[in-house]
Amino acid sequence: MHPLECRRLLPEDLKPLTSLSDYLSRGGGRAIKKASCMAGADIVTEIKNANLRGRGGAGFPTAIKWGGVRSEPCPTKYLICNFSEGEPGTYKDRYNILKNPYHLIEGIAIGVHAIGATEAYIGIKKKYRPQVHRLVKALQEMEDAGLIPAERIKIHLGPDEYLYGEEKGLVESINGGYPMPRNFPPYIQGLFFTPESVNPTCVTNVETFCQVTQIIDKGADWFKSVGSQDTPGTIMCTVCGDVTRPGVYEVPAGTVTLKQLLYDIAGGPAGKYPFKAVFSGVASGVVTPEHFDTPLDFGSLKKVGGGLGSAGFIVYDQSACMVQVALKFSNFLALSSCGQCVPCNRGTAHITEHLKKIEFGQGMQDDIEGILEICGRCTNQTRCFLPTQESILIPSIIKAFPCEFKAHLEGRRDTQERDLILPKLHEYDEENCIFSYDDPSKFPI
Repeated sequence: MHPLECRRLLPEDLKPLTSLSDYLSRGGGRAIKKASCMAGADIVTEIKNANLRGRGGAGFPTAIKWGGVRSEPCPTKYLICNFSEGEPGTYKDRYNILKNPYHLIEGIAIGVHAIGATEAYIGIKKKYRPQVHRLVKALQEMEDAGLIPAERIKIHLGPDEYLYGEEKGLVESINGGYPMPRNFPPYIQGLFFTPESVNPTCVTNVETFCQVTQIIDKGADWFKSVGSQDTPGTIMCTVCGDVTRPGVYEVPAGTVTLKQLLYDIAGGPAGKYPFKAVFSGVASGVVTPEHFDTPLDFGSLKKVGGGLGSAGFIVYDQSACMVQVALKFSNFLALSSCGQCVPCNRGTAHITEHLKKIEFGQGMQDDIEGILEICGRCTNQTRCFLPTQESILIPSIIKAFPCEFKAHLEGRRDTQERDLILPKLHEYDEENCIFSYDDPSKFPI
């Protein structure tokens, strides 16, 4: 383990916990026993004292989310674990659960008690077979041992759609439909809602539930003993792309910088070229080398135009063409649009067409201006954050690398350029530190 790492969620030796007895021998199960003797409101208060921010991307305070649903007068409430992890550059939840599925289930059981939920669902993609297998086995073991109530936590197998991870789309999928986001958020219109019962529902990320288990077991002060005031605790970072050691690393938030993650932990550039750009998924702006000394927390990265997001860092060196990167990301978002909202569906598609023209030598300055104009209005009256992602990400690339876009418009291309693949991660070979990627034919350009 590198000295900058801090393994709290991950096993210190990184060896998977293969049985419930293995988990219990390491202190597992204490949190749910402790929580069962606490009032739900006291659990929420402890999470508030820990200042736990959601690890799914937005960094929203978990206690506010849980407390809001708990206080709703409707007697029927639900809890959902978001295990979609479909954003490019992310793998930390899948890695975490292959190591230890038990602390996730324990955290969900604590959440059920905290908000007074009738049931909880783990919304996971069907294609994540190894993780599904581990969860099914762990859930059965914990029920058989009487550690958690039987039939209160269920596993929902969903489609391989990006919007399956959008909380309203996830609710729609569990309801039996296609994951198409609707107008009202889950805390207003939840699972299986009817005019007589709105069923407020709380959606929380995998890593966040695992952090809850630690907080209830060891206390808010212990949780805050690492990390920053902005983002206490540890974060699990996925690092992929042009680094020597791609992988998933758990570090204290805010006290490790992006530069330390890239160079000290992930080994620096994999080839002969220096780093050029880093993206935290496709929901934040690009971060360039002059900002690599930024601490890894939500507030600090936002100040430099990037974001922590779900801590999935996609790294490119100087041989990567940023016009091609912009096109890959924009095309992914355009193809992921559900089509319900015209500003999103048409906006992302039109931006992608402008980028195609620029990338393939047919672009003009009007295409740049067209992209920026569409980005200024494609977020209006939409049901989810997808078009906002486009409007943040693509202009940030144009602003950071104007010379590359100008060169494309003038018919000049850098001979160092190489063909890139959309960094949508499929599996991880831990022994060789290699990620495999989804079939690129799923996202044709």
